[in-house]
Amino acid sequence: MKRLQVNIYGLSKTANSTFEDHKSTSTFTGVAISMASTSAWGTRRGMVLLIQMVAITAFMLFTNLPLQVQGAVEADQRDVVDAEGHPVVVGREYYVLPAGSGIGGGLALKMRVNNSCPMYVVQENSEKSMGLPVVLRHAKGLRGNYSSLIVQQHVNLNVNMAAVTTCVQSTEWSVQNDANTTKRFIKASETSSLFQIVKALDGDGYVLYFCPCNCRLVCTKVGIYVDDAENRWLVIGNSAEALRVQFHKNE
Repeated sequence: MKRLQVNIYGLSKTANSTFEDHKSTSTFTGVAISMASTSAWGTRRGMVLLIQMVAITAFMLFTNLPLQVQGAVEADQRDVVDAEGHPVVVGREYYVLPAGSGIGGGLALKMRVNNSCPMYVVQENSEKSMGLPVVLRHAKGLRGNYSSLIVQQHVNLNVNMAAVTTCVQSTEWSVQNDANTTKRFIKASETSSLFQIVKALDGDGYVLYFCPCNCRLVCTKVGIYVDDAENRWLVIGNSAEALRVQFHKNE
């Protein structure tokens, strides 16, 4: 009667085989198999086929495992997280504050032209002001993983301020060109423009991007334009003052 004894030692990728009249040992990708000679296992060819099958199975298992772990890590890195390190969730209210100090406070709405409607998105001058919270939503039917509640980088989003205004209008973020200043401002509107969130290159906060289409190649940074009255308006353009932000959940 023959005995089959299988032991898994580790992850080596060497192979050697020795066959004797009564004992055979083979090692492949860390799988060692010892066989005692008996008629129950048949011919030497049958033993070789068995060794190959076990070796191939072990090889596929161990070589695919690092790729699966790597994929999980990359998915986590795409998530947008708040100031406490928790994933930012669609439909929840967040205050958008500067990632650094000494560069203003949160975001708010303000009339820009002749103190009349509509309102535009502005950054508070005071660091102590949290401003108004925003709500992020996936732009349906466009780029992104919409089965997830977690906001990810490079995914098209709609943004609105969680507030009621005296203009009695929707607070969706929409981009509008201004002929007098040649700037593109973000105003509160009934229609929604597309935005994306991307981690800053040095890892200090996030940068907002305006994306006029379902692509990344034509996205433009959201920055700050300071007018003569020292209002800090959100505008679209790479030449604008950089705006790096972090998200604080509205408790």
